[in-house]
Amino acid sequence: MGVKALPMNSKQFTQKAVLYTVAVLLFFTAAVIIIDPFVRYHKPWFGLAPVETEERSAVIGMARNLDYDTALVGSSMSENFIDSWFEDGVFGEHCLKAPLQGGFMVDYEPLLEELTDQPNLKNLVFCLDNYLIDQMETTNSISIPDYFVKEPSITDIYYILNKSTLLLYLPMYLINNVREGFSDDNAYVWADRYEYSKYAARAEYLPKRRMDTLPDKPFDRLFDKADKLIEQLNYFVEKRPDVTFYLYAPPYSILFWDVCVREGTLTSEICALERLYKELLSHDNVRLFYFQNDYDLITDLDHYRDYSHYDQGVNRFMYEAMRDGEWELTPENYYDTLLDMFYFARDYNYEQCFH
Repeated sequence: MGVKALPMNSKQFTQKAVLYTVAVLLFFTAAVIIIDPFVRYHKPWFGLAPVETEERSAVIGMARNLDYDTALVGSSMSENFIDSWFEDGVFGEHCLKAPLQGGFMVDYEPLLEELTDQPNLKNLVFCLDNYLIDQMETTNSISIPDYFVKEPSITDIYYILNKSTLLLYLPMYLINNVREGFSDDNAYVWADRYEYSKYAARAEYLPKRRMDTLPDKPFDRLFDKADKLIEQLNYFVEKRPDVTFYLYAPPYSILFWDVCVREGTLTSEICALERLYKELLSHDNVRLFYFQNDYDLITDLDHYRDYSHYDQGVNRFMYEAMRDGEWELTPENYYDTLLDMFYFARDYNYEQCFH
């Protein structure tokens, strides 16, 4: 007869349960630290690339751990850039794309702080969205989680043993590496997910369009907010006088200016931009590019999917313009450029966009 196994008592059961739980937790901890989908602890190993996972969780780690001399930062207006375009020997040799969709200055500041702490940084390309002036104090901002901004500590448990990290982002990181050929060129690119046409742009915009036109708001309505943005940007520009800051105003479609006219904000919008640009252009290490007065582009709604978002060809155009020094504002031409933009937007026949 065989010897019967003795039944497990409660103490033994507890010990084994604890042992197995610890083993599982250690396995998950090791997997997250080694694969590191948010580039929190080290640059990617095993030939992996920092492909798309989740922007706000990954950008600080990428800024801290990757090798680069050029950084791309901005809202959804910057996501369709291909970072290897900027590895052209003109901007630099190694480019980091660190976008923050819908980003406000409260979101950008910890990222810009990290980027400007890196001694090898030579160029910083930043999307200077108009809304950074008017809405920088918005409560709708989704900031970078605080524990990702801090150096690794006990709070990393929120990353290492997070269900989303284990079940979503870690597999996504591996799958996207295989799918993208272990390249990060298409990280956060959404260009191929939408239709770009006047029909798509109008369909998205028309239900929200104000039918009446409000009186003009005071021309200096945004001056205090513009001064705050100037202070925030000046901090980083002056922190790194050896870095060239390529700031660019993205070309929203003519429908954006229809909003300004109908809301009565056109004058205050242009006056705030004049105040902002004048200060930025006083710095030797700032280059400012203005694409909003490319009238052929902004009035061709076939390049847009809504009132502001454009196709990837526009990103390529902006890259080439910044590379070649075209569409650049200077202390001598910025005022007249904005004045022309004001008159064009004020006098444009917007009804023709809908026929």
